[in-house]
Amino acid sequence: MIMVRLTGDFQKLAPEGSEKGLFSVGYEENLTLTKLLAGLGVDDAGVKYTALVDNTRKQKDYVLKDGESIIVMPLLAGG
Repeated sequence: MIMVRLTGDFQKLAPEGSEKGLFSVGYEENLTLTKLLAGLGVDDAGVKYTALVDNTRKQKDYVLKDGESIIVMPLLAGG
């Protein structure tokens, strides 16, 4: 099982009934960060983001391990 937390505008992509964008997804062998995020609709949202796996930035082709946690945050800009 992989725990996912979607923050900011991405919370609307979380499954119904999840609390504050926190939910779990089933673990699949060879599941990459890219594949997981695409399945959640993150790439289709049109918002730049950063994703952390166990609080560490990983490449998008990173293969997820059972029990890891992912946080997806929109990038903020300002001046």
